[in-house]
Parts: sequence; C-alpha cells; structure tokens
Amino acid sequence: MSSIESFRVLAIFAAVLWHAGLASGLLKLAEGNFPLALTGYLVWWVGVPYFLITAGYFFRQSVLAEGNPVAQLRRYVFSLMGMFLGWMCLYIVIPDSWPVAVVHRGLWQPFYTEAVKNIHLLMTEHLSLFLGARRPIWHLWFLPALMFSLGTLTLMTVWRLERYLVPLIISLYGLALAEEIVGGHFFNSTIEVGLWATATLITAIGWWLADRREQLSVAMAYSLMIGGYAMAFLEGMVMEAVFHSSQQAIQEHLFLGGIFLSLGIFTLAIAKPHLGQSTPFPFLAQFTLGVYLSHIFVLYTLHPIIGKLRDGIPWPWVFVAILVYIVSVLLTFVLTKIPPLKFLVVKPARRNQHRVTEGTRPTNKTSSSPSGQLIQQDTA
Repeated sequence: MSSIESFRVLAIFAAVLWHAGLASGLLKLAEGNFPLALTGYLVWWVGVPYFLITAGYFFRQSVLAEGNPVAQLRRYVFSLMGMFLGWMCLYIVIPDSWPVAVVHRGLWQPFYTEAVKNIHLLMTEHLSLFLGARRPIWHLWFLPALMFSLGTLTLMTVWRLERYLVPLIISLYGLALAEEIVGGHFFNSTIEVGLWATATLITAIGWWLADRREQLSVAMAYSLMIGGYAMAFLEGMVMEAVFHSSQQAIQEHLFLGGIFLSLGIFTLAIAKPHLGQSTPFPFLAQFTLGVYLSHIFVLYTLHPIIGKLRDGIPWPWVFVAILVYIVSVLLTFVLTKIPPLKFLVVKPARRNQHRVTEGTRPTNKTSSSPSGQLIQQDTA
C-alpha cells in the first residue's frame, strides 16, 4: 500500500526531527508563542505512534488470515530481538561525538570508557533503562515495548479475552496519566511504565481497528486529525494556563488529542491506499527500519560537524534532521549489501510465504509485518 509506505517515511522523518532537537528549537523560536511550541510537541505523535498503530493493525490482520497467534508472535519476536540486541551492543560502546574522542584519546580508550559506564548503568538500573528510554537504550525502547505489546495482545487472543480490549485501552491511558500526575513514579519507585503503557495502548488501538476496516473513511480520517489537533491544543493550553505546568511537563504529556491525531493519519492511509504512489516515498520506505535503528548513531557521528554549522543556519534542527536522514538511508543501504551485517536492518525472509484471501493484507514482502510496515521481509 503506497499510502502506508509514504506515511512511514513521514513518520520516521518526524522521529528523526524530534531527536534532532525540534522541541527545544521551536521553543526558542516561539519566544512566548505557545501554540507554535505546542505544535512542535505534537510532532512526536505523528511519528512513533503511527508505527505502533500499524503494528497492531497488520499483526491482527496476519493472525486473522493465518491463525496461530503464538507462532506469529514467536517469528516476529525472534527477528526484533536479534536487531535489538545487536544495536544495543553497539550503543553500549559508542560515545557521543566519537570521531573527536578517537582523535584526542586514541582508538581504544573512548569505547572502553563508554562501555564500562553503560554496563554499570545496565547492572544497577536494570529495567528502568528500558521503561524510561534512557542511555544506552534511548530510542531502542520501541522494540521491547513493541514485543511486549504484541505479546499482551496475543495472550488476550489465546485466552479469549478480546472483549476486554477497549477496557484495556482505557485502563492503560488511565495508568499512564496517573503516573504522569504523580511525577512519573509510583510508590517512590524508579520504574516508569508510561512509555510501555502508551505503546501497548496505541498498539491495541491498531489491533482493534483491524476488525473495523470497512468503517474507516476519508471523512473520518480528517475528522480525527482536525479534532485530535484541536483537543491536544486545548489540553496544552489548560496545562499552561490553569495548572501552570512546565514546558517539560507539557512536552511529555500523554495527549489524548495526540492519540486521535495519530489515529486519523493511519485512517487516512487505509482509506486512500494509493496516496503517495507517484512520489519517491514508497521507495524510501524500504529503509525505514534501518533509519530508525541507526539515526542516533549517525547523530553521534555527525555531532562535531553539526556543532560547527548549527549557529550559522536558520532552523538548524530541520537541516540536521535532513542530513541525518540522508546519511542513515545511505548507511542502511550499505549494511544491506554486507551479508553478516544486513540482519541489523533486514528482517529475515519467511519460508513458505503465501498470499492470504481477499480483504486482508498479503503476507509476502511487506504487508503483514508485525511492526505495521516498520519491518519488511526482504528489505529494511
């Protein structure tokens, strides 16, 4: 589906743009213009949540078509776990601005020091690093959160608890919101569940939508997008004007309107499957997984250059995001040509691939991947 592929490119660029410093950059640019800053905060809701919704939707499609959800989950988790472990090992040893560190401290010392520091963090903070998306996990939180989300939904299917899906969605939103209200922790614990609760919530929405495909229309999509943005804008204004929340608190808020905004974008992709067909986006979409996994490494590598160019360029975060995206695409392409390394960005092809009946997504190539088009069969 060219629409799904095209929105994947926009979603991954939104994620790169966020990590390139969009939120802080817009806050400085806004100079008191809160609506502009709030719009920047919502960029996150155009990126990662889109992948989670598509994950739930297409995983559910594959389960409906092929049955045996446990076997489906096992196959997908195996691929995701390999990629997660491979990239986590890399991020454990790679320091920020590592080219400069190598020049000043030698080839061995920077990586050894970084590895010792991060291994100590993993040994002392354990699960909180994964749940809180902190160094050295960072953006890799998405993979274990996705596996947990799909595992939870698979168990609900096996135990015939799908009638409780909507209550689960509501409960997860309440849990994440409650954690946000009490300061991000429960009972003075260092364990944060907000990101994983949000991931499971949004993946469950995609799963729920898979049974209601006929009801998804263009009018509904635009209504969700416009209404979602308006609701998120109202939430942000209330937090600032009534509760006097900090910009950091607003930025990290679980926007209910943001969920509807993401849902509207996905609904538009389903309702207009040929959208973006004549653009380069469907081609670029094949690099999406590789870009997501590698773009922080690219940021680490380019930081010395970015630091010198940032002051002389207007809207530097846009320039940085474009540069990082291009380099990440090239890196992904190179990795796909190296047999021992290609599985860092390529999901192993399935054996005995076959097409499913009309009305569901084909299981060959790209369509029923568990990460909702984030991962393809033969390409990144």
